[in-house]
Amino acid sequence: MTAELLDRRVLGGIRFVDGVTGLPIQRMLAVSAPNVRWIRNRSGDYVVAGAPGLEAHVAAFAAAPGAPPPGTLNMTLTVSDPLGEYLPRRATMELPRDPDPTHGDQPGSLFRPVAVALYPAPIARTAPGWAVLRVSAPGRPGALLKVVEDDTDHVLARGQTDARGEALVAVPGIPVTTFNTGTGPVLATEVAANVQLIAAEDGAKLSDPDELEHGDISNSAPVQLASGRSLSLSL
Repeated sequence: MTAELLDRRVLGGIRFVDGVTGLPIQRMLAVSAPNVRWIRNRSGDYVVAGAPGLEAHVAAFAAAPGAPPPGTLNMTLTVSDPLGEYLPRRATMELPRDPDPTHGDQPGSLFRPVAVALYPAPIARTAPGWAVLRVSAPGRPGALLKVVEDDTDHVLARGQTDARGEALVAVPGIPVTTFNTGTGPVLATEVAANVQLIAAEDGAKLSDPDELEHGDISNSAPVQLASGRSLSLSL
């Protein structure tokens, strides 16, 4: 018996996380990109083991080739949930990743998986204490929804519309009572916020919520959030 040494270089990794809690999604998802080879590791991350234009990078183990430079290629992928609890989406990953171990804490590092948030479908389960918004935006599939607190302009939550324009946006962490910063009672049970809708490109089969993050607001509505409260609104 002879031993054979197999060296294999990977090109990067993606970690899909719950768009409400930020926790990694551990179960199997359907991930695809043209001519890209994936390996799902024990942590549930999806590792890019091969991609067009980076064939030399896969074979170079000791040192990565200098061309193309890090971050100059965009790989577009699609992901969907076989159980339908998360909405499908597009995402973009910049390749090649930076192979320098001293840059391991940087967003473009080969040693740091790219976090991609998946947002709940309208059928998804919610947790006690969450403020829940059920939004209807007919004719606006794949739109990004942002819940922005009035006092601070802080984004409290994000969501996404499905193919019908329906969405579930869950806002965790709303306190049962808090100190009022206005001129009203000392204690407050509600948080004033604004729901903003940023529409996806017309005709797009799947949207990338990250690309819509700083887009123009198509519609908005004020809401009063409270722990455990469920609201329905149309945009």
